[in-house]
Amino acid sequence: MKRLLICIALLCSLPIALSAESRNRDEGTIVRMRMADCIAPHHPFMTAMGGPQTPTNELCPEYVLVTNKVVYVIVGRNSDQLVPLAETTFFHLQNGEVLIRIDDARRESHFHVKEMVLRPEWDRGQQLMNAAAMEAITAHGHLQAASVVGASQ
Repeated sequence: MKRLLICIALLCSLPIALSAESRNRDEGTIVRMRMADCIAPHHPFMTAMGGPQTPTNELCPEYVLVTNKVVYVIVGRNSDQLVPLAETTFFHLQNGEVLIRIDDARRESHFHVKEMVLRPEWDRGQQLMNAAAMEAITAHGHLQAASVVGASQ
């Protein structure tokens, strides 16, 4: 009877163990990278309370990770955390950080979330930036054309 109860308990706990093993991974694409100031790690309580993040003197990679619903701006902990651009990246969120496994590495790389924006808002901002850039290019082209016409006269 005791063995039967142990077997039933093990069978009942198996789905729980399997679900904990297979974390829900999200999918996104890294579209931009730049080097920015590293953010000094905070105590979890200070991070939860929204305390200011102080930059250090070191430069770390800052990435823009685009998903279907949210766009994340993430910063690496050190300058060695490099992620390939324009490839599908699988990640998950844990304790306010983005964890990404790069090229079948043993460990996941931890990135601080610097900013989060809903995808429609980010798309709208990108359209406005593109429109402003096109206006600047057009205005610059008109200025160059006017200077060439003025110089030939």
